[in-house]
Amino acid sequence: MCMGNNSQIVIAGGGRVGFRVAQFFTQRRSEVTIIEKDPDQLDEEESDGITTVRGDATNPAVLSSALTDDTTVIGALTDSDSTNLAVCLAARTFQPDIRTVARITNSDTDEYKQLVDEVVFPERASVKTAVNALSGNDVRTFEEVTGEMEVFDIRVAADSTVAEQRLADIDLPGGSLVISGAGGERTATSETRLEAGEQYIVAADPNAADSVISAFRGE
Repeated sequence: MCMGNNSQIVIAGGGRVGFRVAQFFTQRRSEVTIIEKDPDQLDEEESDGITTVRGDATNPAVLSSALTDDTTVIGALTDSDSTNLAVCLAARTFQPDIRTVARITNSDTDEYKQLVDEVVFPERASVKTAVNALSGNDVRTFEEVTGEMEVFDIRVAADSTVAEQRLADIDLPGGSLVISGAGGERTATSETRLEAGEQYIVAADPNAADSVISAFRGE
């Protein structure tokens, strides 16, 4: 399942990575709910406009209260493998089509990939790594890029307003630039036509990224 900008995301675990991942998605205009047991964590998160649910995410009542009909993905990012796996499996009992991402310390990925859609390893679990795991395949943020600018690989949806249009004819938000043509094989020019179903590399300031993603995805 691929998520849109108006998707609702649930994150179990409001630690440093979980909180920053939530902030990242709120900048993309996604609705984010964090489930966290520690009230000190919740105080900080609520001040940033992120919906929070206080409680144990493995408790069915707590988990079900955080999930909505619009929830497309759940990221279990606590420091416990068993908790993360339990949360993902429980979420699927409520919503069978939900995308599940679990933070797992065990290096035997094949074992866990049979149970969840994607595994995030703590030693490589930067914020952008977790964001990519939660986002699915339509938008992939380049993890090596430092600073505030976002560089991402994004697919053009068939029903988007930019599909089959030349860059010269598209009014992209200020602070954004299409860098490569389809598949990243050539540099984009004003004559580059954005083909539906193809992916392009785009750079954008944080305040422009969500508008660019919406335009490419037809939202």
